[in-house]
Amino acid sequence: MNPVIPIPRSLRLWGVVGAAVAALFAVWMFFFPSLVSSHFAWVVEPRLAQAFIGAGYLFRTAFFLQFVFARNWLHIRWTFWGNLAFTGTLLLATLWHADEMNWRFLVAHLWILFYTFEPITMIFSAPLDHESRTAHLSSGGPLRPWFRRFLILMVGVFFLFGAMLIINPAWLDLRWPWDLNEFDARIMAAWLLGWAVWAGTMAMARDWDEVRLAGALAILFGVAVSATLVAFRPEFDFARSPTRTYAGLALFFTLGMAFFTWRQERQRPARRSWRGPR
Repeated sequence: MNPVIPIPRSLRLWGVVGAAVAALFAVWMFFFPSLVSSHFAWVVEPRLAQAFIGAGYLFRTAFFLQFVFARNWLHIRWTFWGNLAFTGTLLLATLWHADEMNWRFLVAHLWILFYTFEPITMIFSAPLDHESRTAHLSSGGPLRPWFRRFLILMVGVFFLFGAMLIINPAWLDLRWPWDLNEFDARIMAAWLLGWAVWAGTMAMARDWDEVRLAGALAILFGVAVSATLVAFRPEFDFARSPTRTYAGLALFFTLGMAFFTWRQERQRPARRSWRGPR
């Protein structure tokens, strides 16, 4: 019988607040570009940077909603370390470029407060006792070997580009689908470094059901980013090699995650007895 570790009420409230903030930012980035330039926490430009961040916050909305609706901490335990990497990168970027923030607007002050206290609240609200750290599910079956290899590849690629966006965005500017400025580059790095850690967490999972939601949210993030290639097609220059590479990687990791998720679901012990990887 699988262990059940309840999710604390404070963490559910954390999820409600986070989902509301993330949904607001997603709508803002997608549908109100002029207000992003004039009233957001900083000036996000060009439009494609807004589109990427908007896709990222669409994923973050669903990410937070897990904490509202999930019933077992073991189903969302995978979120912990990656979320610290994500929020830590955003806070680093904000402090690095504090002089570029729109401090005359309330949003900038709320932004830095939110990304200071969001990870702190998670640390002190999440169940981190010995049982919560060592308990494991056994209902989904182990990850398939090629899925694990795919996740390790994802860790490497996302970490490489995320680190480059932080350390040397000027060099990466010539190899990116749109013009980069240092602030936006370091903000966007949060999603890549977050997913580098989340993919690593998935790769080390003992049971598929412990990271099943992670697979679904990875597909959502990939679909959201890929959809920007269609919705904002006039803004992209598909004749440029960086644009084609960006589109290819987005589709590759989205379709790869969808394929391996499908394969994991087919091998579930509930459907047939586990006989080992083929």
